[in-house]
Amino acid sequence: MNEKNSSDSAVAVRGKPRSRFFVWVVLLAAVLGWFLHQSLFCGRGLTAADGVLSYYPWHDPVGPGNNLLSDQYLVFAPQHEFVYQQFLAGHFPLWNPYLDCGVPNLASSQGAQLFPINLLLLPVAPFHAAGLAAFLKLFLAGWFAMLYARVLGVSSAGAFLTGVVFSLCGFMIVWLGHPHVNSALWLPLFPYLIERFFQCVRARAPVTRVCVFFSLAYGGMLLGGHPPTMVHVTLFIGAYFGFRWFEHRRELPVKPALFLGGAAALGILLAAPAILPFLEYDHFSSEQVSSHDLQRSASHLPLNSLIFYLLPHLNGSPVNGWQDTLFRLGVGDNVPNFNERTGYAGILPVLLALYAVVRLRGRLVWFYAVMIVACLLAVCGVPPLPALFAALPVLHATNQMRLTLLIAFGVAVLAGLGWDQFWRPGRTRSKGWVVAGFWTVIGLVLAGYALAVAPRWHGLDPACQAYLIPQVLMLAGSLVVSGLLVWRGISRRLAAGVVLGWVVVDLLLFATGFNPEIPRDRYYPSTPAIDWLKQHAGPARILGQRTILVPNTAEVFALRDARGCDFTTVRRYEELIDGAAGNFQFYLEANSLPGALPLTGVKYLLARNSASLDPALFEEVYSNEVKIYRYRPACERALVVPDYRVEPDPAVVLPAVRSNTFDPRRWLWLEEHVPPASAAPRTPLPVAGTNSSVRITADQADRVELAASLAQPGFLLLLDTYFPGWTATVNGRPAKIYRADYNFRAVQLPAGQALVCFTYRPATFRYGLILAALSLLTLGGAFWSSRPRVKS
Repeated sequence: MNEKNSSDSAVAVRGKPRSRFFVWVVLLAAVLGWFLHQSLFCGRGLTAADGVLSYYPWHDPVGPGNNLLSDQYLVFAPQHEFVYQQFLAGHFPLWNPYLDCGVPNLASSQGAQLFPINLLLLPVAPFHAAGLAAFLKLFLAGWFAMLYARVLGVSSAGAFLTGVVFSLCGFMIVWLGHPHVNSALWLPLFPYLIERFFQCVRARAPVTRVCVFFSLAYGGMLLGGHPPTMVHVTLFIGAYFGFRWFEHRRELPVKPALFLGGAAALGILLAAPAILPFLEYDHFSSEQVSSHDLQRSASHLPLNSLIFYLLPHLNGSPVNGWQDTLFRLGVGDNVPNFNERTGYAGILPVLLALYAVVRLRGRLVWFYAVMIVACLLAVCGVPPLPALFAALPVLHATNQMRLTLLIAFGVAVLAGLGWDQFWRPGRTRSKGWVVAGFWTVIGLVLAGYALAVAPRWHGLDPACQAYLIPQVLMLAGSLVVSGLLVWRGISRRLAAGVVLGWVVVDLLLFATGFNPEIPRDRYYPSTPAIDWLKQHAGPARILGQRTILVPNTAEVFALRDARGCDFTTVRRYEELIDGAAGNFQFYLEANSLPGALPLTGVKYLLARNSASLDPALFEEVYSNEVKIYRYRPACERALVVPDYRVEPDPAVVLPAVRSNTFDPRRWLWLEEHVPPASAAPRTPLPVAGTNSSVRITADQADRVELAASLAQPGFLLLLDTYFPGWTATVNGRPAKIYRADYNFRAVQLPAGQALVCFTYRPATFRYGLILAALSLLTLGGAFWSSRPRVKS
């Protein structure tokens, strides 16, 4: 397809009635509604939260619906529950007090709390909101893809094919419950807006409104919550704009091109309330160390994994329980997990995409063909690409296996273009050669695999054999249906309907079941042990040995856990517990008690038995599905400390506070170069806190109020994480917060009664709101000023 033909087709499409296109959009919604009907209409929840039941105190022998989606039920769903419960209480939490000793909440990017769909569904319980959110994401992704296909001149049926292939491709399905899809769904909208931009430039029409929509889309993509996907989408935007600009470089004035760059900048400002807190959190976290140790840029698929583009379940799946079939057959060493290896986009769409490349050979077709090949090389780690990615900023911390998103999108676009070409009269011979060549290559690949696996086939479990055979039959069905593309003895309309229906059925069969739809009673049910903790723990923290009440599930029940599992961790707290930073899954399991246990504020320990516990330190207070022990020397979260020591070097403070001899009730370590003014007396008291007391009077996510009574000047130590954005007042007057005992907050108090209030209002969030407001005002003004004016 050359540029002239593309432009002419686009003009012709705009002249056609829109009602036909609307019918195909409704059909896309119907397909997705059927796919998600259990969670949309039958009262079930599209969530993998039943996976938590395999842990104690639940210990359900049934097992999870999909054990590969642990990030969903250990990180994302608990965070959504926390935000929802805070919303019901009238708060929008910027801080999360239930993980570790407190962590930034909004700044945890993968929670995507400011993502438009999440904001829209905030009043809906997460159990029900998950299905609605999934439908909206997949529908928007498909609709945007259809709009883009139409602007390229593709027919309504071809546009539907593009939309359904992209919305049900492997990337969108396996990452549906993750933030990846939040950012990925916008991908087709950007080339659509770029095409509209160049149409306006060629017609010498204003480009302002297109730029406004581009800003809104780019801001929405950045609010999606998954930085690696944002990077890949941004790379695609740059490549596509550069490709189109090169084509139109002679007729494109510089000024309109700058508008699109300005639109992207305004989109970044629009997402500033999420970006700035995230950058601040990243600065104080161990993310950089963890990413370096993980070497994400070196991750790649072995070449034999390309077979999964034809048979996505050949190696089993986490749903059916077989995830190492190829290994059993002797041909699948080092195959990554299902999520990472799956780039399935259907069989016939690949055939149609191939025909577009062979038949059209236009610049746009070659752009997508080159993009697909380049992404495949990157996904497979073909040298020197891994070394190149490792040397580049940002990309060195990005997993390039996720480029399956761009591969699937390229296949979807080319399939739409190839669809129209296949149904045009003539060239039957060339169609036949393409179909025959395509299936010949597939046949040779499968024959090679068959020869390799034949010796071990009979050694497989019969149930596993029964699972594999239908996949081969589906591939054979695609072979039969593809014959309708070249068969002259059948109505073209009937053949087109059968082919399109087969693509939909193929993708639905692939997608159905991967994301569990569970009943309400399997969604974080309470247990007697959890009920006991809710009655007795109060503001104190708990700690489960190993994976008992696995993080971050305690926050669903408003329990404060000294553990936490997120993709970003406050570095100081990790170093306090582990002695070093860089563990990506920090505190996912508590295999041993931390050396700084008194500083964590832990009062209750959950365990299966007391074999490793000192009875002088741990008193059993509950025994049922698990045992609960009270930690006898536990510190309260708020302490009055009469003495202090000044040490500006954190390398000295860390081993001191982790020592078994350190008692945080007698003195605290301040990382100050100059001792505080009006400092507390340096003579330690025989018993810390004698004649002094403190109690928490209000305990909210972003605000903690305390009432203290001191016999002499001293410090109030709050065993909550020290972090920028926290401010304090003492008796209504601003007070300095000191970093105490390496990770915690302390304020200096005079003798007598004192009312202390800690409030979390990070400057990064305030500045982000200001920048977002300025961006919205600018975009609103631009949109308003560009409205058509009616002449009087």
